[in-house]
Amino acid sequence: MIRILIVLVLLTACTDRRDDSGARYFSLPASLMEISGLAVASPDSVFAHDDEMAVIHEISLRTGDVMRVFAVGDPVLEDDIEGIATQGQRLWIINSEGMIYTFNTGDNRTHVAYREFETGVGDHCEIEGLSLAPTPGKLLIVCKEMRQGNRRGTLFIYEWDMRSREPVDTPWLRIDLAEALGEEATEFAPSGIEWLPETNQLLVIAARGRSLLILDSEGRIQTRHRLNAERHPQAEGVTVVGSNRLVIADEGQRGRPGQIAVYPFPLS
Repeated sequence: MIRILIVLVLLTACTDRRDDSGARYFSLPASLMEISGLAVASPDSVFAHDDEMAVIHEISLRTGDVMRVFAVGDPVLEDDIEGIATQGQRLWIINSEGMIYTFNTGDNRTHVAYREFETGVGDHCEIEGLSLAPTPGKLLIVCKEMRQGNRRGTLFIYEWDMRSREPVDTPWLRIDLAEALGEEATEFAPSGIEWLPETNQLLVIAARGRSLLILDSEGRIQTRHRLNAERHPQAEGVTVVGSNRLVIADEGQRGRPGQIAVYPFPLS
């Protein structure tokens, strides 16, 4: 079944449209209707996945076409997948309960073996994003909802060590959003995260709250960008490619396909 899916994905072209901001928007095939995480694949492409099956798509930022697709596991891993990170040929994905799956990139139409590790973060929150961390050998995990207490208005980010693989209990960053977002702070629920080593900045995007936050390496909020509801009905993933292209993934809604948007970066 998964092999049939892969063939259909590759035969489906993506629709390209532009606007006066210089952004480009690519409508994605049905297999990415529920697109979730994004990560850099090459200087001109991104990796993406949906939130139900561990099928990794490589998408061209020039054409929007799916260049390669491979499945994690055989049979393919099915889970509530919420984020992806990559370094060279190594990839990591995470589910909403804090389980990490790691594997090497695969050739087109192949299945790859994986290993899994428990981060412990799922004991504390519902997870919505994954990224490389400023510290080599570590990953950042962003929380959408905390398991206990009313923690809305606070951004929680955990750091997990890929070498020791020990479960973590204490947040790496705990950020009060009130100063940057005011009364809207309680509406901000992260859906994606990305560390930018070139600029020492952290991006956090939120579908609920319709915002993109740019933070420095200490967690101080530098800029908030509001997301247009029509252009970004449900922003689920974010990355920056080549230091000058911001890519945002939106889940499809009410007959509207999933999409990626490509903006010049830094944003004005």
